[in-house]
Amino acid sequence: MRSRAGRDTFVIVRKLDALLAAALTVAMVLEVALEHLHPEALSAALMVVAGVSLAWRRLYPIAVGAVVVATGVAQAALGMSMHSAVSPVIAILVVSWSIGAYEDRRRAMLGIALVVCGMWLAIGLDVLRGTDHYQSTDVPWIGMLIALPGILGLLFGSRTRSLRAAEARAERLEIDRREAIAEERTRIARELHDVLAHSVSVMTVQAGAAEEMLRVDPARALEPVRAVQETGRQALVEMKRLVGMLREGGDAGVLPPQPGFADVEHLVDQVRAAGLEVDLRIEGTPQPLPMGVDLSAYRVVQEALTNSLKHGGRRATVTLRFDPDELAIAVDDEGAGTIDLGGGHGLVGMRERVGIFGGTFDARPRDGGGGYAVRALLPLRAGT
Repeated sequence: MRSRAGRDTFVIVRKLDALLAAALTVAMVLEVALEHLHPEALSAALMVVAGVSLAWRRLYPIAVGAVVVATGVAQAALGMSMHSAVSPVIAILVVSWSIGAYEDRRRAMLGIALVVCGMWLAIGLDVLRGTDHYQSTDVPWIGMLIALPGILGLLFGSRTRSLRAAEARAERLEIDRREAIAEERTRIARELHDVLAHSVSVMTVQAGAAEEMLRVDPARALEPVRAVQETGRQALVEMKRLVGMLREGGDAGVLPPQPGFADVEHLVDQVRAAGLEVDLRIEGTPQPLPMGVDLSAYRVVQEALTNSLKHGGRRATVTLRFDPDELAIAVDDEGAGTIDLGGGHGLVGMRERVGIFGGTFDARPRDGGGGYAVRALLPLRAGT
């Protein structure tokens, strides 16, 4: 999908092409009327067809060239002198330039040859009908005149072709980014669904325990009631994040228990076994994390270490710093690896995941080169 700036530029260019096409159409029809070029009605209609087609000269240069050439041949066949009107010649030159500037090199050369040969055919019809007379030396000069804008387009239109190719690549990257975000949001939604299901199960068990306690020891029933209250509060926070996130159709199936901070050490051991030397540092006093934040913190560390393994990192340092209101995650990669900007989850997924919880995320080359630094900050309280 085009960016906003790209769409605005595209609209402006299309309007300019439409204005050019309208101006040449009016000029060609006026010449038919003022010069009394016969047959007037049919010639004017052919001029309108040729002029209007110029509005699509950037999108379909060769097709527009074929239309303009066909109308020129038809006019010659009807007996209208090719020397009598100037604006159709301008239209031919515009088409020649467009083919050279906006088609790839091989197609452009074929398109220019098509226009030149088509005009030679029209000249031949002029001569056969006795409408015009040409010297034998005129024909190659006319061919060169028609081909010249196309050749210039080939030479100087490479920037235009490069810009179009760059725009196409940017659109593909934007599509890939949006798909990665949608995929990650679906994954997060399913994980939060599992977290909420776990919370409801805990609340049900605790409520049952409170009911039993009320019968035996009412004073002790306060503890499970408070547990239900706290679990319900956390579940509501996660529910707010889940609302509005679209899930893909179909049953998500039975999801396994989701990992969290307690599983980070096991994750680090797995990565070490895979060949990446990892130093895990925990700063501050670990505290219970909200369920969604707990899961997302694990996923950020997992994605960062996976990216380091994938791209040839030699060593990584994982630092988890607990502050009263936030959890700071830092993963520093030492090596020649590169940031994963491609499809899948990668950095796009990490940024989306952290953003959902109101946190911040950044990933960039480390100062001095050699590896990358991933930073994430996750609030530990709703609204912080």
